Formats: sequence, structure tokens, C-alpha cells
Amino acid sequence: MLDDGDLFEVANSLAGLVNAPVTIEDRDTVVVAYSGGDQDVDEARVGTILSRQVPVRFRDAIARAGVFERLERSDEVFVVDLPEVRMVPRAVVAVREQGRLVGSIWAAVGGAPTAAQEKVLRAAAPVVAAHLRSERERADVVRRERVRTVADLIGGGEPAEDMAARRLSTGPWSVIALKGQDSEVPQELWSAFDLHLSAIAPTAVCAPLGTAVFGVLPADAATRIMGDFVERVARRARVVVGIGSDTERAAALGESRSVAEQVADALLRMGRLGTVSDLSGAWVDVLAHRLEPLVRAHPDASPLARLEAYDAQHQAGLVDAVRAYLVDGETTAAAERLHVHPNTMRNRLRRAREACAVDLVDPDVRLALMVALRVRGPW
Repeated sequence: MLDDGDLFEVANSLAGLVNAPVTIEDRDTVVVAYSGGDQDVDEARVGTILSRQVPVRFRDAIARAGVFERLERSDEVFVVDLPEVRMVPRAVVAVREQGRLVGSIWAAVGGAPTAAQEKVLRAAAPVVAAHLRSERERADVVRRERVRTVADLIGGGEPAEDMAARRLSTGPWSVIALKGQDSEVPQELWSAFDLHLSAIAPTAVCAPLGTAVFGVLPADAATRIMGDFVERVARRARVVVGIGSDTERAAALGESRSVAEQVADALLRMGRLGTVSDLSGAWVDVLAHRLEPLVRAHPDASPLARLEAYDAQHQAGLVDAVRAYLVDGETTAAAERLHVHPNTMRNRLRRAREACAVDLVDPDVRLALMVALRVRGPW
């Protein structure tokens, strides 16, 4: 009976055999199937099904109870009873493929399972493993096709035009780049984004490529869609989203991709995690990011270097004084920022002009200092 149908049918069949609601999860507690009916057995089940993953507070309680370690080492059916989070007791069994944990089966039996229920759950584990393997193979095919589609689109040119004619609705479009502090966007975050797009913007496409997740979204909704995702789904994730330029022509999606990546990279560089922005909202960050290689390659060419050398010798506080003045635009406010007397601030700025040839009246000097300071990081 369990060999027939997909994993949802397997979950329904299992639920009938053990007379309890069933969920099937992968090793990362992502729900891959669940039985129908009686879904409100407790808050844990409702939240797990709605988010397609065990909610954080239940996952933390499960981890504290040592459940994950037990799944790693045992093939026996055991009970997870966590009254402190008001979770109905579950009978749980590991699912393995060639000795490696690939998932688990959870049945809300309400207490210790009967011998018959244990027998059914143990027998179901290898069947579920086979289904998971088939699902994974199908998913790999779909993922590779998705990656090819997105790669062609964001590459621009004629391949993008051909692919857009087959896969996209009418433009204009924008490319988005979702990036995290880590070298790659976590799989669970990418999966959540894929689900988000399928519900909110079914005509959009996305895929992980390199260290980012790229998407091609309707231009008039890209900022709203990504802002909603970061706010609701990825708030705790350390990610940024760059929105590329709008284009009516698929051939120009390569340029949109370039802008999206530059914005995302600049947001990461400036530590603006959780930010969704287009180029206009991150213009200064992108500008500083583009100029950073030149500034760092020739540090002594900047007027900032003269101020730093003077401070190193005299502990005069000129760099702080100049930074405060550039931020506030006038002497009194800058003095208040540094908690010094306005005359002290005037003397420091005079010393910067006379001893270091850094005259803040000169707009070119101000621009050079602003760029150098911005490359250092947020003011």
C-alpha cells in the first residue's frame, strides 16, 4: 500500500494504519509530506504544516531533548514527549539511505505507540527513503532546468530573449540578487524564497547561482515582493537584496543583473543586513564600493592620510574633527558631536588646514575625504 503514489499519499496511508496524524520531514526538519485531516492536533503541527518547517521554538525544544542525536544513532521507534511546549507526544522513527540519515517520520499518537504502530512505522522507513530518493532525483532535474533558465535570462543578449519568450510574462522586469554573509545562501532560505515567489509572483523565476540567489521579477513589484520576504521570512537571516534596473528588453537583463549584484555587494560591505534596495537607495554605498580598490591601492594619495599621520604623531584628533564636520556641516554641531568646545573644533580644523593642507572650504578636498572615510565603513 505504501509503495503507491507520492509521499503525501504515503503519509495518508501511514496515518490510516497507525490511526494518528503523520508528518514526513527531511533531515533539516523541512516538511516534505503530511497526512490530511486532524491537522490542528496541536500548535506544533499547525505551524509546521503552514511554514513547511518545524517552527523555531519547537525545534529548539526538540533539540534540547536530544531528539536529533537519537535520530542519528538509532533505528528504533521512540517517543518525543514535550509537555513544556504543549506538544502532543509523537512516535518518531529515522529514515535512512545506505546508513545515512535522510529524514524522519512523526506520528502524533498521543503517548507510547503500540507494538502494531511501531511495526508499521519501522516498515515504512525504507519505503519513505525510496520515495525521498525519487523526489530528490526529480527535484535535481527541475533544479538544473531552473538554473539553466535563470542563467540564460540574467546573462542577457539573444539567449535571454529566447528564454523570456518561453518562460516570462510581459515586461518590464528587474533582476534581484539575494546574498548573505556566508559564502552561499542557506538551502532552507532559498527553499523558503522559492515557495514565497510561487505564492506571490508565480510568473517570476529564481535559482541559486554561485554565492547568490537570482530572480527575474516584475519590475513594478520587485521591491515590494522582496521587502515582504525579508520582513516575514528572512528577518533573522543575515541577508541583503539588491534590485537591478528595470528593463522592457530581456536582452538587457544582463545589465540589470550587474546592478543588482553591485547593490547587494555594497550593502554587505557596509553591513546593511536585512536591507532591500535598488541603486538609487544605495548609490553612495555602491560608489564607495566601486572606488574602494583605488583608495586601498593608493592610501597615501588621499588627504585623509596626512591627517592620520599628523594624529599619529601629535594625538591631535584631526580625523575625528574632520569626520564630524563633514557629517554635520558646521562647527557647533560637530563640536557637540565630539563633546568639545566650539573653539576647540575651530582650532582642530585650522590645524588640519595649516599643518596638513586639508582645507575643508575646497569641495574637491571634501569629496576626497568623504570617499576615503566611506570606504572605511559606515560613518
